[in-house]
This record gives sequence, structure tokens and C-alpha cells, in this order.
Amino acid sequence: SMTEGLDVLSLLTDAATIAKWNNENLPSDRMSIENATILTNAERWPLMIDPQLQGIKWIKTREGEDLKVVRLGAKGYLDAIERAVSNGDCLLLENIGESIDAVLDPLLGRLTIKKGRYIKIG
Repeated sequence: SMTEGLDVLSLLTDAATIAKWNNENLPSDRMSIENATILTNAERWPLMIDPQLQGIKWIKTREGEDLKVVRLGAKGYLDAIERAVSNGDCLLLENIGESIDAVLDPLLGRLTIKKGRYIKIG
């Protein structure tokens, strides 16, 4: 049974962290805070559905120049993804539809192949 009145957010984050997120342009509504908590605590790559582009704005502010942004289907996008993953860069994939290209399955499932200093997907 669950503890009465337990707020999971209070276990995963605190007021100072939320204030920092708000300074990075995260809206202060509960949904945005819950999403940011999931994004910052996820062990796998989180998927964010962001129709109003508020989350993307926050991530871009938070990560700054270090963020690599790749639009799926753009010229050279697979090479850009491989480079970012190999270098350990923070990567934002934009323009993901309802189905994801099968070539990305190994990446999303963390089934990448490391060859020397390179990581191969697809």
C-alpha cells in the first residue's frame, strides 16, 4: 500500500532544484516540474512529448552550447547521432513522429557496438 499523502516529487527533487529549473525557463506548473524530474532522473533516454515546445526551450537553455540538436531525416543525421553518442554529448532528437526509424532501435535499446573509439548504430 502507498503512504497517504506521499508526494513522489519531494523524494526526487527539492525546491532549490525546481527554482534553478525555473531560472532556466522551465514553466512553474506541476506538469512541467514532473516532466523535468523524470528527464533528470531517467536512467534511459527519456521521450518528451512537447507540443508547445516549452520543454525544448528549457533543455536548450539548460544545456546551452553543449547540446547537439539533430532533426530526424535531415541530411547526415545518423552520422551526427553516432558522433554525439561516441563523444558522450547531450543529444536532442527533434521531429520524431509516431513511429521511429528502425535504424535507431539499437540506440534506443542501448544495443550499440563500440569499435575502438567509435560507436556504430544502424
